[in-house]
Amino acid sequence: MPAYPGIKASAPGPSAIVTLNMPSADNPGYSPPPWALGVLCAVSPGATLIYTVQVTGDAAPSADGNWNSHDTLVNQTASANGNVVYPITGLRLNVTSYSSGTVNLAVVQWP
Repeated sequence: MPAYPGIKASAPGPSAIVTLNMPSADNPGYSPPPWALGVLCAVSPGATLIYTVQVTGDAAPSADGNWNSHDTLVNQTASANGNVVYPITGLRLNVTSYSSGTVNLAVVQWP
């Protein structure tokens, strides 16, 4: 079960992007975007923040690209889990309110 590099957000605004269809040494050519993903968000104890997971289907995900909010991981204040069952090319966190703490995003592809 492949896991992608995680990201941590501890400030307002969009986070770094988890890009999902990057070529690798084992697969230097294009591979279709993954579509069976587990998305896990862990909020640090005592954190005071609001976050949303955003997804894109842009061929080359970028900060100013086309981003949509995940269907259920929207305006969250605590740790939450979800999934993605449709093709996407990138995910990110968007922290819309922040006083303290962190939120970590982990993405795992189902076999």
